[in-house]
Amino acid sequence: MVAVTRSMPTGLRFAAEPDIMPIYEAEALARALAAFTPTDEAESLLAKTAEEARAGQDFTDALGIYDLRIWDPRLNWNTLSPANRLRVPIGKALDGRLVHLDIKEGAEDGFGPHGSMVGQTGSGKSEHLISTVLALCATHSPEQLRILLGDFKGESAFGPLEDLPHCDGIISNLQKSQHKLDRFKLVLRGELKRRQELLNRTGFASVRLYEKARASGRTDLEPLPALLLVLDEFSQMLDLVPEMAKVMDEVARLGRSLWIHILNASQRMEVGKMAGMIAQQTFAIGLKVKDAGESRAAIGSTRAWEELKTAPQGSAFLVVDGEHTRYRSFYASGQFIAPKMNATERDRSEGHYLPVTKFSTTVAPLPDIVAGDSNIDLDEDALDTSPDEDAPTVAELMVDRLREAARTLPRGHRMWRPALDDTTTLTLDVILGEYWDRPWDEFSEDSGLVAVYGREDDPFEHSQDVVALSLIDSNGGVAGAPQAGKTTALRTLIMSLAMTNSPQRVQFYGIDFGGLKLQSVAGLPHVCGIAGAGDEEKIQRVVAEVERILRNRKRDWTRWVDPDSSDGQPTGLDLSRFRANKFGPLRRPVPEDGHGDVFLVVDNITAIRNELPLIHDRINALSDGALNFGVHVIVSNDSWLGMKAEPKLSSKLELRMANHNESLMDRPTAKNVPEDQKGRGVVKPGKHMLVAVPFVAQVAHVGGEVAATEATATVVAEKWAQRGFGPAPKLQQLPGEVAFTDLDPLPDTAPRHALPIGIGERDMSTAWLDLALYPHAFCTGTTKAGRTVFLRTVCAAIMERYRPDEVQVMMFDPDFSIGDALADEYRTVWETDHSRIGEAATQIAALLERRRPPANLDPRQLRDWKPVRPKWFILIDDLTMLSPNGPSTTVLQPLLPAVEAAARLDLHVIASVTSEGWYARGGSNKLIQAMQRGGTSVLVLDGDKKEVIIDQVRPAARIPGRGELYLRKSGGQLVQVALPPALD
Repeated sequence: MVAVTRSMPTGLRFAAEPDIMPIYEAEALARALAAFTPTDEAESLLAKTAEEARAGQDFTDALGIYDLRIWDPRLNWNTLSPANRLRVPIGKALDGRLVHLDIKEGAEDGFGPHGSMVGQTGSGKSEHLISTVLALCATHSPEQLRILLGDFKGESAFGPLEDLPHCDGIISNLQKSQHKLDRFKLVLRGELKRRQELLNRTGFASVRLYEKARASGRTDLEPLPALLLVLDEFSQMLDLVPEMAKVMDEVARLGRSLWIHILNASQRMEVGKMAGMIAQQTFAIGLKVKDAGESRAAIGSTRAWEELKTAPQGSAFLVVDGEHTRYRSFYASGQFIAPKMNATERDRSEGHYLPVTKFSTTVAPLPDIVAGDSNIDLDEDALDTSPDEDAPTVAELMVDRLREAARTLPRGHRMWRPALDDTTTLTLDVILGEYWDRPWDEFSEDSGLVAVYGREDDPFEHSQDVVALSLIDSNGGVAGAPQAGKTTALRTLIMSLAMTNSPQRVQFYGIDFGGLKLQSVAGLPHVCGIAGAGDEEKIQRVVAEVERILRNRKRDWTRWVDPDSSDGQPTGLDLSRFRANKFGPLRRPVPEDGHGDVFLVVDNITAIRNELPLIHDRINALSDGALNFGVHVIVSNDSWLGMKAEPKLSSKLELRMANHNESLMDRPTAKNVPEDQKGRGVVKPGKHMLVAVPFVAQVAHVGGEVAATEATATVVAEKWAQRGFGPAPKLQQLPGEVAFTDLDPLPDTAPRHALPIGIGERDMSTAWLDLALYPHAFCTGTTKAGRTVFLRTVCAAIMERYRPDEVQVMMFDPDFSIGDALADEYRTVWETDHSRIGEAATQIAALLERRRPPANLDPRQLRDWKPVRPKWFILIDDLTMLSPNGPSTTVLQPLLPAVEAAARLDLHVIASVTSEGWYARGGSNKLIQAMQRGGTSVLVLDGDKKEVIIDQVRPAARIPGRGELYLRKSGGQLVQVALPPALD
């Protein structure tokens, strides 16, 4: 007997060569081997491995699978007959016969659609379920059968089945997330509704008739596969949520005609809780149980208790119509061992088979596979008898083959989506690509201000859609408990808009009181500036800049003249025309301010209300009337109730609330938002939601959310630059110093009696004192804050704005600090001594009385009485020094009546006063009180924040000359006082 092999490049060799060993050598070998005795553990392990191998082979043999490695499930799927639909082998009887489970309706000669499986711990229940599910999947395609697995004890028994193409999902570990059971109820009821609506829409009474029509050629019908619910530890689910029994009863009752099948498995049969389900069950499987009572409840007899006490794992009774069939279930979790093959089978499977050829005089060449691979040595006696250490289990290999076979099949309807709890990180690129149906980095220049931010979960509709806020005509709000993810949500909104709108289309200004993480988006070309907590000056600057944009648009849009207008009269400009003209396909002129839609983003509005109440009020004012001019506000807070602007925030994003009763979306749902997952929240009408992180997957490895966000901002900036878009205008800040001679000239719109004093943040231009509205002014601050510089600058402004014959300046200068700041021709009085200052005050007060209108004027004459006379300025440095006996007394007491009536007397008092101990020394000063009654501008320089100067305006840590110029009618702005020029 000869054989042709690849190991013989030429000629033939004997197929078998016997080993030859002398008797004495064989005896010596046997004695040497006798010292090695297998241990009990080794024998047990070998026996278990062999048993599992045989069990795995029995399972695949029962399904007609010879070798899983080369098995093609499509052969089984395509040859499934109606009789074998939902009929699979589940084990072997004691006599070796296959035992089948048939879950078709009785009308189709099946056992019925619903059944139970009961077995105590260690009985093999979970393994039985695994092999049963695998058998069904091996014989049914995903278009014929879908499976939803429930593991309610949280041990992930169904883990090996997770990747099955038939598997809609695994519901597990519900003890830690009981709200998932509510989700499970919605999923089941949603599936009932979906199937009923599909049948009603297509005019079929049952799924059986529907699928029959589809099989006969109705290509317009989508597949409606049978659905099998396999629920392990069903009794524990009822312990967690007893009302689930009613839900399952409903599913079982309505599911018959809808091809919904239930196999519930438990350690015990809950007869009371499962009464409705038991009435629907037509078969039962009983494995080893704890006592006779549980056996009777499970299968209607005590046999599962009496006969399976000492039986091996997997032993069970199948009970249908009172008939008991004992069997042992298949085992699919053992390691796969390749089946043994005889030489002929191996030659055929490995390609070394020589077919019979016709005998003739011509030469018959060797097959290519033999002739061309002659250097490979093959030991024909080597056969697989044990698994490799890393060999897969039968179940794993089977799942791999099933998944590969289903790769080309359409996914079909997905009933169960992974719960949001199981989502580790939802990156922004994923939801952007899904929402816009394009790669995330294919930027749009104008997306209509739609900010994609997360994913909602709708278990009833079996969907998890991407959610977004439309900010085209609205402000935005984010609310949530501390550490719920508010700052992350704000950054996600910013990043989303930046990826879908050009830096010319949208711009962002930010105030960061939420931990300084908002700064991580500062690298976006859309971001003009972000001010952090503690930087009060920059915070005021941010608000002032947004106010400036709004103020200019109100003015310019009102005056706008359409270029096509025939009469050249102002036609006005509204927001829609502004957007169309500036960003639409047909570009037209607009009043240009370097901005598109502007967003002021404020993180933690309550902290701002507590620390900077005036800034808080200005932000609220912006949220009220700025939308018509393309200025939006987005704020975050711990609660909706603490937000004054809440009614004006029409686009809301709600995270987990500290008190679910404060939810504006849905209170019952808000109660179940998990606390251990940031970004979780609720959307209307009562759906759970997860906010995406503000970075893309390609930089997720960078390290930490902040670093990944910064890296994403850099990538976004580079991509916009590659498309030719430059950055938005950056926030300008006040200079540390400015010379009086470098100030811009006052605009033509400035009032006649305006005194330029420095640069103001409101327009980043010259700021002035309006003496017509506020006749007086005082500045307050600590030592070296710049109070004297302010007075010397006022002197320079007086000389610039008035001729010597138009003003008379009186100086009270006990500190000898301002006398040389004014030219002699302007100075009428200069006193430094307390007593002489008091005398001068008395004389000036008497002269001021003469400036009052004559007593005999009638009302019309009094109205028109405007004498032409020089203005009188009284400059005081320092007012505190002129109240040596306390603020209730002052050497300037005679001037108080005239100071209160200053507007009618052409009198202006401009003074400096220390801010230290303001309540006792400054606020109680009689002259300060008179100035406030007469109308005064207030400049608050460096000082202690605990002091309240006027209307909640407080000092702050500031550089010399920097202060808040406050006017009661128009609010405040930061200014940098100009340095006065030296007199020649």
